Formats: sequence, structure tokens, C-alpha cells
Amino acid sequence: MNDMKAFRPSRRSLLSWGGVAALSAAGLGSGMSSAYAAGGIPASKLIRVEGNTGPAYFREKALHHGTVLQSIGFDNVNRRIYIAQLMQGGIRLAGESSALSGATRDLHGDLTVTQWDMSGNITGHMYLRGFGHGVSFGVEPSGTSTYLWFEVDAVRDTDKMTSRGQRICRFKFVNTNTPLDATSTSLQKFTPVAGSTTNTVSIDPVHNRLVHRYNLGGMRFAVHDLAKARAGDFGSPLVDIAQPAVKIDPQVYGKPSFQGYAVGGSYLYLLHGNSYDYYQDHDGNPSTPKINISRQGEGNTHLTSVNLNTGQVVKTFHSRAAHTLSFREPEGLAIQIPNPATPGVFRLCMGFASGLEPGKRLASIYYKDDLIQP
Repeated sequence: MNDMKAFRPSRRSLLSWGGVAALSAAGLGSGMSSAYAAGGIPASKLIRVEGNTGPAYFREKALHHGTVLQSIGFDNVNRRIYIAQLMQGGIRLAGESSALSGATRDLHGDLTVTQWDMSGNITGHMYLRGFGHGVSFGVEPSGTSTYLWFEVDAVRDTDKMTSRGQRICRFKFVNTNTPLDATSTSLQKFTPVAGSTTNTVSIDPVHNRLVHRYNLGGMRFAVHDLAKARAGDFGSPLVDIAQPAVKIDPQVYGKPSFQGYAVGGSYLYLLHGNSYDYYQDHDGNPSTPKINISRQGEGNTHLTSVNLNTGQVVKTFHSRAAHTLSFREPEGLAIQIPNPATPGVFRLCMGFASGLEPGKRLASIYYKDDLIQP
């Protein structure tokens, strides 16, 4: 979510809430079972979203820009980490007559991607112009190179001053100040579902699958074989499910913003939440005051696990991970494989933005790694 006054509705939630309207009311190989479940994805182990979160993987590291991070991803082969964020205001890129404001960058769908090494040091960056909001992206290693999958062809919403991708795309990460434009012929572009909007993408690095989130009369998730997707074949998804409703107490936590997703095997993981001291009209009644739905030290961050073969929620858990951070906004989920030699042992990583001053935000990553056999 962007830096904004706490009482304003989240731009991300306004576009993605339809998928949770009832809220309250190349990879590393196989870590999967050989037996297929009814929905077409092999049954796999599940990361427990409940319980304690491990220590911070990274805590309050700088990104190329000081805006709130939007999403995270790992190149588990080449040992690199990528973080997407909206471009900050005051930057003038090649071909622009003047520097643009942060609000204009959001409207245009202009993003910055920071590359970290495995110690959280900045080792590169890339500008994406006209892509979207960066809610999620996929990371695909190829030899010593890294290819990124992103939303693209940003559709502008002038009422909410933001944008979302009309299609998805694939491109090679290059450390450069020269922006990559959505119109570039170097992009591989795909339209997995004709007529869809709010398109984003993620990759399951353990099982070599691409995950496509899209809106077509409601938010949905489709999972595809990565090699087929790369070849443009989206005709036979392994599963295609509606984003399920998540039960969260609106009297305490309001309607938390959707902040990211990831897939590991036969399970989908969802992230919801807002920054500290975020006020919201939680009941739709103008005569009642807005309430603080994300109190200091507690927040309203929730992790949810979903069975992809049934489309049903397995567990929703209120997480206090990173609760000592200032500001603390949950942003982004990704699967990480700590040791490439054992791809079946993986983590669910959560991104958090911190820092009290807009324009000087920092990034933290926490994780859960308790794998169980349901």
C-alpha cells in the first residue's frame, strides 16, 4: 500500500476486496508427492500459518527508493532477492521532460525493483514504466540470469489514482538506470484469461509452477505448469479457483487490505493487513466513528492457508510477526528455498515496511517454516 493518511481507504483494498468481499461478513525441482489429489495438483506438505514466527530474516534494510515495498521474490538458484516498490516522487527518467510526483508514478504504474544479495545488500535496481501496482511478481532463474514475471500494460484509475496490469509479462532483470517500458519489444507478454483485469503473477519455485491471480467477475487464482506458461500455453490450468472469503473479526480488525499471495505445492497462502494506526469505517454506518483496526503492537496482519484442490480455507491466523517495527505494514509473500540441495524444505516469507517518515521506509522479511503433512 502507498504512504497515505491512515483514515483513507487502501487503494489496493478497493480493487482487490471483491475477492474477499465476505471478509468477516526455472525452478529447483520436485518436493511433491506422486499421488494427485482430486483437483489435479499433487498433495504436498503445508506450512503452518499459526504459531510463532521465526526470527527476522532481514530487519529494516534499505531499498533503492524510500517508498513502501509492495512485494518480494527469491532467486533460489543464484541466491538473489528482489523487492518491488512504487517509484518515489521527484525522479526524472529517460524520455521524461520533468520529474514526476509519487502519485503520478502510481497512476502510471511505474515501479522500481531492488536486487539484494543474500545478506540484504543492494546489488542492483531496475525501473519499470507503465506496468502496474506490483502487488506480486514471479522470479524464474535461468542459468546465471534471473527472469521476472510482472503485471504489465497498466490500466489507470484516475478516481483512485492508481493502476493495475491488464496482462502479464516476462523479462530478464538487468541492473540499469534505463527504464524498461511496457511497450518494449523485449517483453514476452501473455493474456492468460481474455477480458480479465487486475492481473498479477507469482511462481512456486519448488514445483515449477506459475500462479496467475486475476479478476473476471471476482478474484481468482489459476496455477499452470511454468514451462507451458513460458511457451504461452495457458489453456489447461492445473486448478482455477475463486479467491475464498476469509473470516476475520471486523469489530476488532476491520476489513484488512489484501497484501500478497504465494503458492507452495497444493496450498495457496494469502496475506492481509494494514499499517499501524489505520482507521477505517468498518461497519458502513456514517453515524458511527471510524475505528483503529491495526493497533500498535498488535496490528491486523493475517495469514491464511488455502487448499488449492478444494478452494477451501485451511487456517487463518492473526500474526504479530515484526510487531516491534514502527509503522509496520505487511507487504508481499514469497516462497524461499534456503538450501537448493533440499528443495522440499521451504519457507513462507512475509515482507514488512517500517519507518515513521514517508519517503524513508525500510524493508524487513520474516518467515514461517513449520512444514507438516496434513
